Amino acid sequence: MSQSEGSARRRILEVAGALFSERGFDGVSVSDIATASGNSTGLVYYHFKDKSTLYESVVREGLHLLEATAVRTLGTPGRPIDRIRSFVREYMALLEGQPALMRLLIRSVTDVSTPPPGHVLMRSATTIERLQSVIDEGIAAGEFRVTDAHLAATALFALVNTLITARVLETPLGQSSGGSVEERAEFMTDLFLRGVAACS
Repeated sequence: MSQSEGSARRRILEVAGALFSERGFDGVSVSDIATASGNSTGLVYYHFKDKSTLYESVVREGLHLLEATAVRTLGTPGRPIDRIRSFVREYMALLEGQPALMRLLIRSVTDVSTPPPGHVLMRSATTIERLQSVIDEGIAAGEFRVTDAHLAATALFALVNTLITARVLETPLGQSSGGSVEERAEFMTDLFLRGVAACS
C-alpha cells in the first residue's frame, strides 16, 4: 500500500469513527463517509468490502489503542500497585481524550443495529485478565490482601469504565467537582485500593 493509499485509508477510518459514534451504524451510509472524508465511494469500497467491514475495522483500531495501553502499563516490570495506578491513569486519559472512541465502543455493545460486539467483549475480557494477573502478583507479594483476583479486576475495570462512560455521555453520573484526569484517576485508584470503610 502506498503512502497516499495509507493516508486515504486512515482518513476514512477517522471520519467513519466520528460518524458512527455520533449517529450509530444505521445512521451512516458509505456515501456519508466518502463525502465527509473527501473521497469517492469507490475508494471507500477499495479499502473496505462493505460498511460492516469498515465499522469492524474502526472498532478494532480503537480497541487496539486500549489494548496497547493495558500491555504497556500492566506488562512492564515494577510493583503491582504502581502498575495498577499507571493503568488507570493512562486508560482514563486515553478515553477521556477521545470521547468519540468511547461513544463508539458504548454503541457497539448497546445498539442492536450494529454488528455483534465480539471484538469489544473479547478485548475487555483480555484486559480484565491482565489486571487479574497483576492483582495476583500483588497478593503474592503481600501488597494486596488475599481476595478473589478475578472479581477484583472486574470491579476495577467496571469502576473506571462507568466513570468514563458517564462523563463521555454527559449524564448526571459524569458530573465532577473538577480536577484533572490524573486527579480523578488517582481518586478512583485509591478508592479501589482502600475502599470507603473507616479503619477500625
